[in-house]
Amino acid sequence: MEPTAGWKRGERFSHRGDVPDSPGWSDEQKETLDRMRAQLRELSTAVVDHPHWATVPRESLVEDRMQLKKQTRPAEPDDLA
Repeated sequence: MEPTAGWKRGERFSHRGDVPDSPGWSDEQKETLDRMRAQLRELSTAVVDHPHWATVPRESLVEDRMQLKKQTRPAEPDDLA
């Protein structure tokens, strides 16, 4: 996010060669990141605190949450076969 000085190959660990200076992020990009992080926290809290989880037996809570997590991921090509 913040400006960073670049370096020449050999000065640091870089397999790509020279690394140019990074100008950092604009104020708009920083504000977008802050907004998206706040939204992620809000949505995460809504899922974790949802009343549904009070109905799930304690011993299967983690397994059920992991299953929900897997269901929301895009299908892998192998899963479609």
